[in-house]
Amino acid sequence: MKRILQIMVNRKVQTGKILLSATIILSLILAPMSMLEAASLKQNKTNILCIWTDQQHLKAVTLMNFDALNGRIGILSVPVFARLEANGKQTTIGLLWVQEGRNGLKRRLEEALQIQIDGHITFDQPVIEKASNLVGSIDVKGRETTLLQAFEDTRTERRKDDQDVIRAMAANIISPSGIKKVPRLLWLFTTQVDSDIHPELMLRIYKVVSHEGPTILTKKALQGKDYYQDGCRYRYVEPTTWKNIMNEISA
Repeated sequence: MKRILQIMVNRKVQTGKILLSATIILSLILAPMSMLEAASLKQNKTNILCIWTDQQHLKAVTLMNFDALNGRIGILSVPVFARLEANGKQTTIGLLWVQEGRNGLKRRLEEALQIQIDGHITFDQPVIEKASNLVGSIDVKGRETTLLQAFEDTRTERRKDDQDVIRAMAANIISPSGIKKVPRLLWLFTTQVDSDIHPELMLRIYKVVSHEGPTILTKKALQGKDYYQDGCRYRYVEPTTWKNIMNEISA
């Protein structure tokens, strides 16, 4: 009997990990546990850097904030043309990716946002396409879209209802029909996604989403003033906006 109970517990834990792995990826959308737990206990917030690439080309950057105190999950979309100051020079998120890679980009974002980034998830274009095909159509307030189309529309700023989309995605993946697709999504994400996010952290976030519902998810885009210089697009973001935005999205 003891062995049977242990098997049941193990299966329950594994199922939770599977569901959460898919949910985090779809919520953009995705550190070692000891480091993440220490950060979470110290500041009650865990920040995850999500990077979307097409081979070596950076397509999109998103930051996810999990607030352990209020249970809110905030998601910030950062345009690749957002301007930053690095070593006294003007640059952009996209240029930092080319010049300094993921670690350099992480460090610059930590400085600008005045946060600690506790982990990352990096996925390439083919993964998004395969995941989109698996998930199928998503209903967003009566309008059908796909995961890939929603990502592209957000990246190119063609739509302004990011929050509705991200909540629809979360509702889709925790629905009875969505759960059936989770094993294939799990295989895809565990074999083709580069991440240092520990399953235990994902399990905590999944429990919050499944218990409280998708409405706890808040998503915003980093706003500022756009301009062009030497043929390049920039978005100037006020220093106070950089400083306060992560607190605002999880409030």
